[in-house]
Amino acid sequence: MNNQVISLIERNADKELKAYFESMSHETPLDCHDEKVLLEHFLPAAVESYINRFRFSEDAEIIFIDKSPSNTRLRYINYYGLRPTTQRYIIEKNMVEAIRDFSRMRHFEDVDYLLDQGSDEAIRIYLANNRLEQDEQVIKVLHRKNPTLFREYVNKQLISDKIKQIVVEEKNTDAFKAIVFKFYRLFRTKSNKAKDFQKLMQNKLAAEALPSDLQVEILQSHNREFIMLLLQTCPLSEEAQEVLWKYNYDAEWLKFHVEHLYCMGGYRFTPNNEAKLFKALASKNLDDCLTQFRHQDDVSFVKFASSEAVKKYLKNFWLTDEAQVALISRGERPLIKEFISRFSPSHGMCWQAEVELVKLGSWEGVKDYISFHSICWEALSIIKKNKPDLAEEYYSKHPY
Repeated sequence: MNNQVISLIERNADKELKAYFESMSHETPLDCHDEKVLLEHFLPAAVESYINRFRFSEDAEIIFIDKSPSNTRLRYINYYGLRPTTQRYIIEKNMVEAIRDFSRMRHFEDVDYLLDQGSDEAIRIYLANNRLEQDEQVIKVLHRKNPTLFREYVNKQLISDKIKQIVVEEKNTDAFKAIVFKFYRLFRTKSNKAKDFQKLMQNKLAAEALPSDLQVEILQSHNREFIMLLLQTCPLSEEAQEVLWKYNYDAEWLKFHVEHLYCMGGYRFTPNNEAKLFKALASKNLDDCLTQFRHQDDVSFVKFASSEAVKKYLKNFWLTDEAQVALISRGERPLIKEFISRFSPSHGMCWQAEVELVKLGSWEGVKDYISFHSICWEALSIIKKNKPDLAEEYYSKHPY
């Protein structure tokens, strides 16, 4: 026992104690009893002066944590951390403010003890600043009675495929919803300026997405809620797309997927599956959903969508040259008439489409078109050969 120190403490001699501690050697801290007396009186300047030079003994550290204000506690934690016994103590006593201060500066040495014994609030505070290093620890959070803990963790950290698999196997809807909607928010944000879907996924989103085998498992599961969440939030892999046809998914499901995701960030089905998609929607007159956005490859759309859907698309978007040819090749006169009505004397169709129109022998359509627009030499040559009277009419309107 240091009688001089005890005397200063009992007299609340704050300044003298501060000066005394500053003069002490780093090798000669107070003994445990003297530290406890210091903490019992807790003169702030003296305590701060002491911790600037010394760490408290194990028993005294617990008393310090109980009594110190946050700013002093933070300074101590920043200098020394907390002993394992003190870490357990603040967990057992649910000292949320001390846990908050500690979590801002340090990691718990026994995170499993926190996850097993800590309160929801203690775990929430820790996870707000720290990532769990093991899947087994994430599983403990997943299995807590309070589902908000896992949701909040998902929003801050990357979730492994192993955890995603467990969530699906356990049919944990709340957890699954948290995972897929986090991905959807990221995908929606990053897809704003993206055109190459594969590059977007590989560079930025692959780790957040549901793996292909898990997508397939969900689509084969007959779990309506999981299927709806998947189709609402996740672009499908090629293997998952194939399941849609294998299990004969209703066109309403396909429409639901298209309305939420199709063409976002360049996302499309594979060419073969896209043709199946457009045909399935057209067969049920549900392909109006395909007219709400510009197709990066509008050729497949023009080939397989219903006439009404193509007409609506024409009112909002200009077709590429290849799609113009594909539309003419369909040979549907009402659709061709609608297509021709989109042009003006200053803006005509591409020359390849003009040739296709003439080859088709849709003379009414040709007549409508040349009434206000000239036609390319290749198309005109065919008209001269097969419809001389129409060629004469053309020259009357477009003399050289």
